[in-house]
Amino acid sequence: MGYPMHVGDFMRGTGRAAVVAAMFASVALVAATTAPLVASASGTQRASARAGTVGPATVAPPVIWGATVKNVAKQTQLQAVQAFQTLVQRNLRATRDYLSWDSVFPTAYEQALVAQGTTIVLSVATRTMTKTLVPWSSVATAAPGSPVYVQMQSWADRIRDFGAPVWVTLQHEPEASVNNLDGSQADYIAAWRNWVSVFRAEGAVNVRFMFITTAYGYTVKPTDRRYAPAFYPGDDVVDGIAVDAYNWYPCAGHVNNGWVSLGSVIEGQRLFSLAHPAQELWVTEYGAIEDPANPTRRAQWIADGQALFAQPDYARYRGVLYFDLKASCDWRLESSPAALAAFTTMGADPYYAG
Repeated sequence: MGYPMHVGDFMRGTGRAAVVAAMFASVALVAATTAPLVASASGTQRASARAGTVGPATVAPPVIWGATVKNVAKQTQLQAVQAFQTLVQRNLRATRDYLSWDSVFPTAYEQALVAQGTTIVLSVATRTMTKTLVPWSSVATAAPGSPVYVQMQSWADRIRDFGAPVWVTLQHEPEASVNNLDGSQADYIAAWRNWVSVFRAEGAVNVRFMFITTAYGYTVKPTDRRYAPAFYPGDDVVDGIAVDAYNWYPCAGHVNNGWVSLGSVIEGQRLFSLAHPAQELWVTEYGAIEDPANPTRRAQWIADGQALFAQPDYARYRGVLYFDLKASCDWRLESSPAALAAFTTMGADPYYAG
């Protein structure tokens, strides 16, 4: 899909914002025309009432509802997405795409996502496919013509030529302990800013930049290396502030954490965002597992999350993506009919038709 955009618009502050917003709005319109028809007059009124608004003219834009799934056995990643969409009875409007520093992009998978109206939230790791570290300091100081700079240009050019709007982040969860060897907070900020400058110089006007950390990073002391705000690159190079947020109870090693609501998990992010009012808010991963002592608790947790984002204090949240994978805990919905039904109900809510 082509867009009548100009590099000059992208390079000018308000012009860039308007151009990118218009592009993402165009894709939202395309997605809306391919989505299952779940809205109704009563549903729209219900969403309006929940959002604390008066009349449809003041309703916040629908939230983008999505998930990240994992292929199994001989399944391709696209087949995994399609199978999950069959379960939840609608197409995902956004999904994560975790790639390495030297990954191929785009592939047939990304092309197929765009064709069905799914927005890609792309994370580019500062590690190669063979796990070789690309230090943040090398990204920050990369000069034109150097291998690291050329690779940044390659990412910018490939995503630009991909044409469709893409959210992009450089090394999500930089504060997590697995990234301790990548560099300091200052190194990350400098790397992010150089990364963005390359995309802008290459005219990648279809890109918006998403700062993604763990929700936990907002709960530690400012002196802790994991303190998420210390990694924030600046409002001029960030379009969205996102967190990966989990209710860990009763996952092994996390039983003492206790059961927590999604609202309490993301509260640190929400409070931080008050000083950054121009940025969209997203939850790019979230999940809960079963409570053996209460078989309906997980489904209620998902339903409570559905109601949460329709409240006035959460009106800046524009996207929520469930993490339907088995990792250190089994976050998959397929094993729980009640939880799957709750998530399916959320997807049918007009408030999540973005």
